[in-house]
Amino acid sequence: MGVGLIVDAEEIAEEIRRVASESISEEDLRQGVEYVLKRKVIEKLKEIEGEGVPHASWKPPRARYEVTLVSGVRADALYGHLIIEYERPKTFETKSGFEKAVEQVKGYIIAHAQNNEARFPRYLGVVLDGFKIGFVRYRSVTRTFERKGPFEVNKNTVAKLIEAIVGLRRKALSPEDLLKDFGPESPVTRAAIKTFYGKLLNPLDRTKTFFEDWRRVFSQVCAYSPSKVKGLEKFYGLKDADPEKLLFAVHTYYALIMKLLAAEVGSLYITPRIWSYLRTLEDAYYRGHERLRDELRDLEEGGIFQKLGILNFLEADYFAWYLDEWDPEVGKAIMNVIDRLVEYDPSVADLEPERIRDLFKRLYQNLVPKKIRHDLGEYYTPDWLAELVLNEVGWTLENFEKVAEEKEDVLAPLDLRLLDPACGSGTFLILAIGRLKSYVEEHWIDKKTALRKITRNIVGFDLNPLAVIASRANYLISLGDMLREKGDQPIEIPIYLADSILVERRQTLTAAAYVLRTVAGEFSIPETVVKKGLLPKVLAVIEECVRGGYNADEFKARLLREVELKEDEVSVIVELFNNMLRLEREGKNRIWTRILKNSFAPFFVGKFDYVVGNPPWINWENLPEDYRNSTKELWDAYGLLRKTKGMGLGKVKKDMAMLFIARCMDRYVKDGGMFAFLAPFTIYKTQAGAGFRRHITNYNVQKIHELVTLYPFEGATNRTSLIVIRKAGKTSFPIPCIIWCNPRSKPIDINASLREVARMTKQYRLMMIPIEVNRPESPWMQVTEKAYKTLKESVIGESLW
Repeated sequence: MGVGLIVDAEEIAEEIRRVASESISEEDLRQGVEYVLKRKVIEKLKEIEGEGVPHASWKPPRARYEVTLVSGVRADALYGHLIIEYERPKTFETKSGFEKAVEQVKGYIIAHAQNNEARFPRYLGVVLDGFKIGFVRYRSVTRTFERKGPFEVNKNTVAKLIEAIVGLRRKALSPEDLLKDFGPESPVTRAAIKTFYGKLLNPLDRTKTFFEDWRRVFSQVCAYSPSKVKGLEKFYGLKDADPEKLLFAVHTYYALIMKLLAAEVGSLYITPRIWSYLRTLEDAYYRGHERLRDELRDLEEGGIFQKLGILNFLEADYFAWYLDEWDPEVGKAIMNVIDRLVEYDPSVADLEPERIRDLFKRLYQNLVPKKIRHDLGEYYTPDWLAELVLNEVGWTLENFEKVAEEKEDVLAPLDLRLLDPACGSGTFLILAIGRLKSYVEEHWIDKKTALRKITRNIVGFDLNPLAVIASRANYLISLGDMLREKGDQPIEIPIYLADSILVERRQTLTAAAYVLRTVAGEFSIPETVVKKGLLPKVLAVIEECVRGGYNADEFKARLLREVELKEDEVSVIVELFNNMLRLEREGKNRIWTRILKNSFAPFFVGKFDYVVGNPPWINWENLPEDYRNSTKELWDAYGLLRKTKGMGLGKVKKDMAMLFIARCMDRYVKDGGMFAFLAPFTIYKTQAGAGFRRHITNYNVQKIHELVTLYPFEGATNRTSLIVIRKAGKTSFPIPCIIWCNPRSKPIDINASLREVARMTKQYRLMMIPIEVNRPESPWMQVTEKAYKTLKESVIGESLW
């Protein structure tokens, strides 16, 4: 597969170091480095792109001869200008030498921007002494210049310099621009979705299978029903369209954009590319639309990601069906998407990662109308609220420092484990990675070590196939330049398509088995195989044998050679192999072994120091009947069906958030670990929450935030709370309760920071206690500290809570 023209960052780094070793003054260094950059980067850009490439001004600002100014041609590029300040070789061996260079380049930026603060972010400053390099940029959020370095001149730091130069001619990768180019009003979007929808009207059997199983899974995720997506056809101007198939087309389109961008960003971290991965696809199309299909098939089968050393980025995916329905019309629609995507500069993920935090969330929020998303129970967590959750459990830089000090090990915080069991697009995980990366940079920790630990310890599950792709893409982007330090050993992005609370178990004649139901049939796995950790190996053998055309006897012989199993286990696995072989012959295989691997991931990941998230807010009664029946045993086991006689504030239906909290506390939180979930505030008040309230006080409920008047989910009227629990001891009443009030008439901006939200709202400290002493299942009321003391002294006489 062609990957375009490549710049060898290691070779350029060697040449810069050679120039430095031969230079006496900064002027010698400037001339030598300029020659290297022109020959190795600028001229190659001209060869490929023609006009419109960045140009270097060899007349430096303020008549200084140790500065190079490289300017771009796009107003929407991440940076418009790159200023390189040269210093005499080895100047940065002293701290003062580096600091002086930083101050000089800041002065050049201010002068060239004509002291206009609004223009400062358009500049990137580079300071270079030939052996070491540093970067300077202006951050609008803090209104300060930020510097990084000095770093050794090596392939990674030179790659960052090359990215900045190449990025001068490409559009900055940002949620705002993605929305303009790929939102619902975009002609590119409408044409692609219309094309995908058209292919779903008379699909192949294999496509039908994927569509039906997507519908099955989606109904478990969000109490899906066809009536809830009514109106989508009007939104996209497709009169009388089947809304279910249209939603599947929208999901397919959204998934494709994420895959393409993830491949583009991921490839950036292996070798800096002047001609991108997307250019490769563009080139393939012009050699024939079938060539593009072949390249995309490689993408969908994970080929490009496996070349990058990422094993599981694309697997268990329902959205590659368009390859089977391929024709020139599909090719043209996808090529239009690629043509627009190729204008973007993926290096923003490396140079300014905070600009693309949870990149895809806003795009999806606009591709599907708010009312439909809310009817489906889809409420995306704003960053400020996720920040509050992480603060409350102690996933903070301050706590990382404390852990390192207590354990006398600077790496100790990297061994802390965090899970989001309903991760959606990955908001909590991305923020968690960002905080840990800040700690890594502050302590100069080896990035290869950090990468291995992060991908082992920051984990997510979701049952929505689209959310899993979004979360993996965001996770990959948030790892950023750590991927360059990956080495030869591949990594896995620890986001799994799995049900966090339920894996169905069934007793057979010979042994217990776990069962996964799909529209392609039921798949059984011996419980002992899962618990012994043999499932990944077993599934790998099945997949290889199905592709290799083995019969059942040949498969059994190979299985016994490669995996140590008992006879009763072997018989169940051979039956599974036969089912997979049947699906292969029917043209319906390919993803089912990977779906099985993902589905059983909760058994392999272990327990966590922190479990955080925003679980589905779905009425249990609205879920499919077979799923309700499967989970009823869990509701009973945790005592969640208990009621209080005559004490509720009105009957309400049981919310799945209660089961999520009970199950995840039990299954995933280490003893002594912290847990924080967003949940409906009604669970503390209503009759339906009685069993939940009694159960949860078996743990140490430490704090509750009432966020009812903030309406944090895009103005939706959900009564929101945050519950914080430690898995150590039992609840002691009163529980501290923070009430957040919004005195303004307009809702909170979903893009506001936590600091901004705290400033524009008022917080009141109250307490929560059951209305009946020694009966935690009774509704909980909020009282002031003064009122609590009065109750305790005058009504009760002594503390009975």
